[in-house]
Amino acid sequence: MNVERQLDIRSPLDRLEASLVRLVLSDADDVAPGLVGALRYVLSFARLTTIRCPDGRDVDVSGFLAPHSWFVRSALTPHLEPGEDGWIHRASNASVWGAVRELPGLVAATRRMRGDLLRSFSLDRETLEREVCQRHFVVVAGGGGGAGYGYAGAFNLLNRNGLQPSLIAGTSMGSLIGLFRARRRTFDAAAMFEAGQRLSWNTLFRILQSESQYGIPATLRLYLHAALGGLFCREDGEPLRIRDLEIPMRIITTGFTMDALKHDLAYYEHFMDDAVQGGTFTAQGILPIATRLVQLVRELVSDAEAVREIVFGGDELTADADALDAAGFSSAIPGLIHYDVLREAPRMKSLLDQLYAVTGIARMAEGGIVDNVPARVAYETIMSGDFGHRNLFILALDCFAPQVRTLMYLPLQQAVRVNVARNIPYAHLYFPMQRVLNALNLVPPLPTLEKAIQWTMEELDVHVPFIRAMCEPLPVLADG
Repeated sequence: MNVERQLDIRSPLDRLEASLVRLVLSDADDVAPGLVGALRYVLSFARLTTIRCPDGRDVDVSGFLAPHSWFVRSALTPHLEPGEDGWIHRASNASVWGAVRELPGLVAATRRMRGDLLRSFSLDRETLEREVCQRHFVVVAGGGGGAGYGYAGAFNLLNRNGLQPSLIAGTSMGSLIGLFRARRRTFDAAAMFEAGQRLSWNTLFRILQSESQYGIPATLRLYLHAALGGLFCREDGEPLRIRDLEIPMRIITTGFTMDALKHDLAYYEHFMDDAVQGGTFTAQGILPIATRLVQLVRELVSDAEAVREIVFGGDELTADADALDAAGFSSAIPGLIHYDVLREAPRMKSLLDQLYAVTGIARMAEGGIVDNVPARVAYETIMSGDFGHRNLFILALDCFAPQVRTLMYLPLQQAVRVNVARNIPYAHLYFPMQRVLNALNLVPPLPTLEKAIQWTMEELDVHVPFIRAMCEPLPVLADG
């Protein structure tokens, strides 16, 4: 089953459940938890599509359940239909009690259909109930340069509330901050602050002539291994690979074929030389820099056939990639920041050679060009069945959403907005961050970093009760 069909079947029922949970949390109706749990079980059962059995078989039950799913939606939509923004509003006629009045018929129908399903597909009860009642919590973190440092606050807040991701998907700065969370299942805030203390412009970036083999040359050279390599090593001293991360991760980059490159490499290498001097950006202004970058990106993607989305961690080959290298390529802004594998790394270079041959690309750069908030990749990953059950909740964090205070970046934000809009339907909660650092503040001092972390924690905190409620295990609906 393709992911679009999965979404079409599941998302209307996801929205009804989210509306039910928001109503309960708003104290608009005082309803016994057992009744709410029964309603949520009914909705979760109705959105079943494909079930992974213990022996590895995938069983598609969506067609079998289609009439039942329609019955559930028809009964509950008049009571729980959210507004266009996904929220239940006080002025609406939505009511938990209205939904509860439908419960006897819904429960009876669900019990009958559950029995029919178990008999018709030779499913075991434990597998079925796990699919209905257990949910994967997935975090997506988008790109946006220095604006993304607040993601550290999001991961800190989620950890405080017992919300541990089953999967993290990241682009650009989202992939870098995501790596710090993914490296250990137990949250390690100290590592993030240690990295903040280590970072300086001179440790991360250099302006010098150097070889370019896999990335698109640019004015600034990003040296992640020199700055952070010590934090991402295995016990044997080798660089940490994506498959070594204790929380699975997907990192998005953009691959370009030779047809995408309209100039010789020297053109890209010196594209922003006049914008960077003395370890900082010149006073020519952010808007001209953003405008020039947009022009360059549009040129690179003008031939859609010459552009590829590369998902590190999504297959056996890229799962063996060095995690920092994947994040480095994902963060390499064409014309401004160049990332490459220039150290002695025969295994990683061999892997990249294979990847480039298989995909037909010649260079790799910033993942946000094709997928700045990769909720769809996260959704596809869980829906593949490789994580067992397919029930999920995706929190999509976006540090680069257009807003009044960041109008200077509007050309860049508009350029990526098209691919962000395609991803939003795959997120169960899309969270555009409001208070963020300047996107070009790539190496903030520690007090500024702490401020960004605090901003995000304060903004996201209001959503935590909803996220926790949506991710909590559901009680099994008892047999009648």
